[in-house]
Amino acid sequence: MFTKHAALVMALILACTLLFSVAAQADVQYIFPESNTRKLTWDEVEAWNNEALHIGFNEIWARYGYKFNPGGACDRWFSQQVWYMPITSGTNEKNVLPKASKLEWENYYLIKDVMAYKRAYNLEGQGKKLPIPPQAFELLSGFRYVELKTGQTLAVYSAPSANSWRGANGRASVSTSGRVYAYGQEGNWLMVMYETNASENAVRVGWVNLSKMSGKKSDLPGKVKFNSIPMVLDRAVNVTDDPVDMTSMTTLSEGAKVTWLATFYSSSHIWDYIEFTLNGQRARGFVLSGALQTETTDTDDWKDSNG
Repeated sequence: MFTKHAALVMALILACTLLFSVAAQADVQYIFPESNTRKLTWDEVEAWNNEALHIGFNEIWARYGYKFNPGGACDRWFSQQVWYMPITSGTNEKNVLPKASKLEWENYYLIKDVMAYKRAYNLEGQGKKLPIPPQAFELLSGFRYVELKTGQTLAVYSAPSANSWRGANGRASVSTSGRVYAYGQEGNWLMVMYETNASENAVRVGWVNLSKMSGKKSDLPGKVKFNSIPMVLDRAVNVTDDPVDMTSMTTLSEGAKVTWLATFYSSSHIWDYIEFTLNGQRARGFVLSGALQTETTDTDDWKDSNG
């Protein structure tokens, strides 16, 4: 018969699972939050590297809704700021630039002068780096922000295989021009978490093929090795690839056989990450912890055939 997790099994599971704290990431609003109200100094501007300064002087225009080139560094950064509202009509030249004050123009030229000075003396990379973009949803334990080459759209599968089940009616994908968080690699695949619908606070966790991804990959999280423990469900449960909004991939019935891979944590839930079969395809997803059992025989109920 089916029994609940024995203490020994639970100890094994906890020992095999890496525990990560869910780090709170503060929203980053501005590089120079007062560039529209006071004159900046050379020293405070020089404290940043040129990548951050590029964002810093464009903050001046972004406050007035400057519309940046789609997919570019500024578009990618400012689209993640809650205060940024790009213009929907007119042009930047007519509807944005004339709004800047004399003080803001002075700060703009100061930042540009510092950038030019750093380029002249090969100091572009010196100074504080551009902060990690603000996080709009709560990450699962172990995931971290990764910076990918922009302009790519990558297919996302529920498991590390192009033959596995794929969400969004077989069209799930992630844009590298938005925020992407990663956990680790299995084979030539990267486990990612990303936002699918900001208005509904919906996300997806899945896998992308690294061979389809261009750009630098050396800073990505390394290899991970999941557990592979056969388990069964003690009740019907919803399986999700969205541990934030908890939209259901499917419902598995009581007694369904699955493979337990790992446990992930958020501030409000503990999730068991499982592998199972969905519509004849390999699939992975999350179920709320507490529904899994080991399949064993209870010796108290067993009777010898000889009486």
